[in-house]
Amino acid sequence: MVYSKATIKNISESIGVPKLKDGITTAMAQDVEYRLHEIIAEATKFMRRSKRTKLTVTDINSALRVRNVEPIYGFETGRPIKFQKTATALEEIYYVDDEQIDLDRLLEEPLPNVPLEVVYTAHWLAIEGVQPRIQQNPVPLDEEEPAAKKLAKSQQKQDGAETIPLVKHVLSKELQLYFECITESLKSPDPLVKSTALESISIDAGIHQLVAYFVQYIAVTVKNNLSNLETLRTTMSVARALRRNPNLFVEPYMHQLIPSLLTCLVSKRLCERYTEDHWSLRDSAAEQIAEVCRQFGQSYHTLQTRIARTLLRAFLDPTKPLTTHYGAIVGLTKLGVSISKVLVLPNIKAYMSLLDAEMAKDSNHQLINDGAHCQAALVNTMRVLANDCGGIEPVGLSSVQRSRLADVVGDTLAGLVFAEADAGKIIAAVLAASKEGKQQD
Repeated sequence: MVYSKATIKNISESIGVPKLKDGITTAMAQDVEYRLHEIIAEATKFMRRSKRTKLTVTDINSALRVRNVEPIYGFETGRPIKFQKTATALEEIYYVDDEQIDLDRLLEEPLPNVPLEVVYTAHWLAIEGVQPRIQQNPVPLDEEEPAAKKLAKSQQKQDGAETIPLVKHVLSKELQLYFECITESLKSPDPLVKSTALESISIDAGIHQLVAYFVQYIAVTVKNNLSNLETLRTTMSVARALRRNPNLFVEPYMHQLIPSLLTCLVSKRLCERYTEDHWSLRDSAAEQIAEVCRQFGQSYHTLQTRIARTLLRAFLDPTKPLTTHYGAIVGLTKLGVSISKVLVLPNIKAYMSLLDAEMAKDSNHQLINDGAHCQAALVNTMRVLANDCGGIEPVGLSSVQRSRLADVVGDTLAGLVFAEADAGKIIAAVLAASKEGKQQD
């Protein structure tokens, strides 16, 4: 037996457990010997895997870690062994000379740094095919050149028409050529060429790097062509094609796309002559904004709320033109029935009083036409409420019902509703929604 009973008793007494019985000490000695055999056998495996023939402290520590046991500290395995020679009466023998350590000097030395644990961090290697310029990523080739040398090269071209860009273009020549070809095709008067370009944007899978460029193209085109109705229509078609391409990730650029859509919805003027059909463009923009809210509403919970708040301010601002009011009404209606009930319906009567006064004091044909479109948009809002209430029973078209409806939406709009084919159903839905809103208040 490697461990005797006396050794076990001495160790137990040193840790405060005196007078162990002989049976216990015998069993513990056998268990310790068994555990030592296990550790040595495990350490031997590490030694053989390391192609060595000498067992080291590192092997023992590795075996202890496998057994979930604290490793042994304070032993250096990399220190060379020094043998000393001494002579005896019979022969010369060699022994390992233990190093003498000055404890006073050792205690005065500063403690070594605690080794850091292994940690993992994550960073973006590339976003949409573009490598972010952060510390973890390698430096691009164009930045390895000293900045002073780049500046000197750029200044050499200041006299001419061309300057050397400090940042290398991230697009390949093929993608640049594709983008230029598409944007030129969108300007073509030929409908077939234009539709082919839009179809390419909506189905091509290899243009994900161009999403940011198309979004920028939409913003710049809308800003510079607020009086060109045909160009604005084409730009809205580009936005729709981008969003409906299943191979593109448009979500990061959604906040840059919404201002362009809102501009085409509530802008004061979108054409050269007011007789042009800019109303259909506003309807299309409203439909797109509603699609954006449905498409990205789960990722951005406040998106629809912020858009509804913006449109409500435009709807209730008496200083805004009627074209802006029309776009706000259509946009709020497209956002859903709940938005129409909460934001549009309670404000119709107050809005109609201002609209009637404005149209009565001015006989301008354009003003009257714009006001008629706003009235038609409000009637459509009420029709949307009626269509949502599928099981509601229509009411009779009596003077009493007209008076009740006028209390909610005003006399002018009540007369327009009574002229509709489904007037009974619209009146019932509006009165029910108005009653529900008053109960909630």
